[in-house]
Amino acid sequence: MLTIYAPFSNPKSKAWEVFNGVEKSWPDQIAKLDNAVESEPVSNSMFWGFVGNNRDMVKKLEARNHNFWFTDTPYFGRFDNTNLKPDNHYWRICRNKIHATYIKGCKSDRFEKFGIKIKAPDFKGSYILVCPSSAGINKYLNRPNWTDETVAQLKRYTDRPIKVREKPRGRGTSGPSEAKVPISQDLENAWACVTSCSISAVEAACMGKPIFCDEKSFATQIANTELSDIENPLVTSAEDWLYSLAYQQFTPEEFENGKAVEILLDKGIIE
Repeated sequence: MLTIYAPFSNPKSKAWEVFNGVEKSWPDQIAKLDNAVESEPVSNSMFWGFVGNNRDMVKKLEARNHNFWFTDTPYFGRFDNTNLKPDNHYWRICRNKIHATYIKGCKSDRFEKFGIKIKAPDFKGSYILVCPSSAGINKYLNRPNWTDETVAQLKRYTDRPIKVREKPRGRGTSGPSEAKVPISQDLENAWACVTSCSISAVEAACMGKPIFCDEKSFATQIANTELSDIENPLVTSAEDWLYSLAYQQFTPEEFENGKAVEILLDKGIIE
């Protein structure tokens, strides 16, 4: 049995793009409960973002070592409020974590769909770009004051200017479509990208920038975790990691027609 904690109070939520597809293709029987009402989750649950009581329920399942699925914004091919078609945007799906885990041996095909060129390592920048995750994510990480703490710690190890880029929000959503300045522009002259658990790490990896992240971040496979190394960062080849991310996100159409389930089974994510 898969129990979906859904936003019944918001029939226009984009969560339904995932849940309606999952209901048609998932190999288990489906039950749906209201994420704004329920607070005691059962094992093998599915959530979309940290809406309703989701964050607290996810933390309870983690503490109990129970299985869960987490769906949210993707790493590539993010939705645009002005152009929502079932085959042109993606949602990530992760097992027992809020972000993807590294899967060895993924092909490049799903990544190549986005036409992203991975740049060579770049150590030419001047300032440190700090990209906080949302307040909800930082609370989940037990780091509600992550930005202030991180900036203070960076100042102990570097004299470089520090630029904080808050997560862009507007029109009832967040992400690149709401940004006044594209993150690629802020990263262009950055020495390094520092984030707790933000998808900005993906953008930085594609641009060849050094990355520093929280030890609980999905980017630890390729990132630095000690801010004391800010002046001597390592840049690890990101190709295989990026390919892996692309295999853990799917279009609404793929959730519905079974392609997502097929890939998740093939990669051993669904057991």
